Amino acid sequence: FQISIENDYLGPRRIESLQKEDADWQKKAHMAVLSIQDLTVKYFEITAKTQKAVYDRMRADQKKFGKAAWAAAVERMEKLQYAVSKETLQLMRAKEICLEQKKHALKEEMQSLKGGTEALAHLDHLEADYYDLQLQLYEVQFEILKCEELLLTAQLESIRRLMSEKRDEVVYYDTYESMEAMLEKEDMATSVHLQKEELQKLQQKIRQLEARRGRISAKKAYLRNKKEICIAKHNEKVQQRHQSEEEYKMHHTVQLKRDQLQDEEERKSSWVSQERQKTLDRLRTFKQRYPGQVILKSTRLRLAHARRKCAASSVPSVEQPQSLPATIQTPEKSEEVELEKAVQPLQVREPTSLKQLQDVSLPPNGVTSELPSVSTSPLTSDQLQPETATGEQLPPPLPPPPPPPPPPLPSKEDATKSLEKSDSFTKRQSVEKGVQHSSGVPPAHLFDSSQLVSAKKKLKKTGDLESLQRRRVSSPMDEVLASLKRGSFHLRKVEQRSLPPFPDEDDSNNILAQIRKGVKLKKVQKDVLRESFTILPDTDPLTRSIHEALRRIKEASPESEDEEESLPCTDWEN
Repeated sequence: FQISIENDYLGPRRIESLQKEDADWQKKAHMAVLSIQDLTVKYFEITAKTQKAVYDRMRADQKKFGKAAWAAAVERMEKLQYAVSKETLQLMRAKEICLEQKKHALKEEMQSLKGGTEALAHLDHLEADYYDLQLQLYEVQFEILKCEELLLTAQLESIRRLMSEKRDEVVYYDTYESMEAMLEKEDMATSVHLQKEELQKLQQKIRQLEARRGRISAKKAYLRNKKEICIAKHNEKVQQRHQSEEEYKMHHTVQLKRDQLQDEEERKSSWVSQERQKTLDRLRTFKQRYPGQVILKSTRLRLAHARRKCAASSVPSVEQPQSLPATIQTPEKSEEVELEKAVQPLQVREPTSLKQLQDVSLPPNGVTSELPSVSTSPLTSDQLQPETATGEQLPPPLPPPPPPPPPPLPSKEDATKSLEKSDSFTKRQSVEKGVQHSSGVPPAHLFDSSQLVSAKKKLKKTGDLESLQRRRVSSPMDEVLASLKRGSFHLRKVEQRSLPPFPDEDDSNNILAQIRKGVKLKKVQKDVLRESFTILPDTDPLTRSIHEALRRIKEASPESEDEEESLPCTDWEN
């Protein structure tokens, strides 16, 4: 497949289809290996179960026979024990291979994690699963060491039995019947020497088996310590998971409450918008039903209308007695008092609006009424004197705020000082004096409080913006750019100057000098760059957490997994 991709002239679609097919076959091969491992585990489970059943049956039969009668079946009993230990050991080895395969898959999945919202949580779950697999693997390795120890003890027992049999052999000596028998004495001595050599070999083998059993005991202690570390790490990870779940639940409840409050606010806003829409619909239907123009009169217009009525009624009331106008004008007095009370909080409007109101409120009889002094000046007609007499009992309305005093005229000394200044300043001062002399009382709209407040706010905002700009312009380069924008000074072109070389420095050591001379740089390989980048500490939180998880996994797992000492099959079959 690789040769066909490299050598054949294939299109991109064909290459993509071949790569997809290769990935499918790789996946199928991996699944086949896993299924073979599962079948191997099942096979050895069955064989170990049958061998153990035979061994248990033979141990039960041992109680039915005596010691002398059972001596003939001891060798078969040892072989059955070897077979049981061997099948159990192979079963545990198959389980270990399966667990190692799962561990390797988990490691690859942890290393191939990419950035995302749930990457760290998935990494924690993978680490917890790895600890579970490692604990199962420790149990399997303990069983393997136990089976190996059983094999060693069985071998030691068989060797010791052989040694005891060799030592307990009885040698019977008869009388020599001929000279040839006496000459065979040397052969007898050689047989005794061979027996001693066999005993020495058996003793040496016993020492080897004892040393191996000691190493197995040390390995068991090492695995026990590693198992405790793994259990501690696993408990810590489980506790962290529980804490994260509790925090998530707490955060979720808070978020639910926030969502409920947000839904209530949305409901309220929708209800308000519906009510507003209903009101607008009612107004629209009202306008459609009554298309005439609706005019809302202000309080000043109402006051002018009332005065017009009073002025109109004063003309025919001259011929009547004075008691009659008093009785007629009493309701008008109450209305006028109410109107005066309503006029009090009103502010002084612009002169144009006052002129319009004066033009509107002038009666046809020529009676004049000044609106700026509405609440203070009495009416001009003689018939309204009782009304003014009753109106004087009421508290007078507040007068409008007085305008600020004009600036004082400059003295002679100030004038002499101002002559020394620039002509523009004197012109401006003369203009200001002319304005002050021409307008004795400044207009009311120049001293409006709302306009003064808005002007103060604008000045404050501009001051804040200038202070912010001063804070932002922190570096000297920013200050230069800001001054260039303002046009305060201009830059001039400077000729490029070359720094003189140091007297003690050689051109061969100066990289910049070599580059100026035209020396070609060496191209760095990508592998070297990748190695240099892997040496540097990564700042990505996901990769950093992956490295920390792998380090914790390495601490929890045994260091020398590949260097485990195992018994060869020749020792099992001996």
